Amino acid sequence: MKLISSRDAVVFLSQAAPRAWVQRVLKCMIVDGEIVAYFSDGRIQPYTHAFALTLGLRDDAGEFTGKRMDAAIRNHFDPELAAKLVGKDRMDRVDDEPIVWQSEDGHDAIDLGWIFFADEIDWDQGKVRVSWVPTDRDTADWMFPSGEFFVSEFDRADYEAEFGGMSFSFSAIEMLLPSSNLELVSSGIDRDVGRTARVGRPQKWDWEGAISHVVARAQTPDGLPTGHGAQARIEEMIADWFVSQKGDAPASSQVRERAAKIIRSLETPETPDKN
Repeated sequence: MKLISSRDAVVFLSQAAPRAWVQRVLKCMIVDGEIVAYFSDGRIQPYTHAFALTLGLRDDAGEFTGKRMDAAIRNHFDPELAAKLVGKDRMDRVDDEPIVWQSEDGHDAIDLGWIFFADEIDWDQGKVRVSWVPTDRDTADWMFPSGEFFVSEFDRADYEAEFGGMSFSFSAIEMLLPSSNLELVSSGIDRDVGRTARVGRPQKWDWEGAISHVVARAQTPDGLPTGHGAQARIEEMIADWFVSQKGDAPASSQVRERAAKIIRSLETPETPDKN
C-alpha cells in the first residue's frame, strides 16, 4: 500500500480548507473509522501511584509513609519494585517497564482510542502523544479492542504513550480532494502495510465524501452556516448530499453526530504552534 505522511496529507488538503480545519476533520475521521492512521513506532509507559501498591500494607505498617512503611515494602515486594516504592509519598508516580514497539511491516494501524484521547497530535512530525487513557472494561472493549499495549505488572496501571511515523493511505487522502493531483504536492512513501483491517463493521456510508463536500462548501463565498441553527443546517447539508448521491441518507443520529463534531471544530480555537 502506498502511504503519505501526515504532514504531506495536511499540506495537500489545506489547498481546500484552513490547516486547523483539516487537522480537526482528519482526527474526527480517524476516530470514526472513516480513514486509517498508520504508525511506524511507539513507546507506551505503564504507571501507577504509590498508594495503589502500598494501601494493603497500611494496617501492618501503621502509616502511609515513613520508615515502618518502607520496611513493610521491602518485606512484601521483590527488590526491584521495592526500590521504586521506598521513600515515596502516596501520590508519587511509579513507572513499570516501558513497552517499546516498532512495526514489523513498516507501518501498522493502532487502536483508535490512542487518537481519541491524544493530548497532542503533531501533524508535521507525525507524532501522537497521550498522557492518560481510561482502561475500564467498557471503554477498553470499544476503543482498545486489541489491548496489545496494555501490559503491566501493576494490577490497575495507567498508560501514557507516544507514537511516531503517522501516515495515511495515499489513495484515501487523494479521494478527499479529487479535483487536485496529490502527486504534485506530496513526496508520498511506498511501504507494505501489515494490518489493514479497520476496527468495526464494514463502511456503509461514504462519510469521507460527505465531509469533503462540507469542506468544499466552507471555501465558497458564503462559507458554512454560523450562529443559531448552524448545526441543523449542516445536518441538512450532509443529508442532502447523501440523498443526491445514493437516494438515501444515514440515520439522523449519525448525521447529527458528525455535524456536532464539525461545529465543535469551528468553535474550539486552535492551540498555537510552539515553534
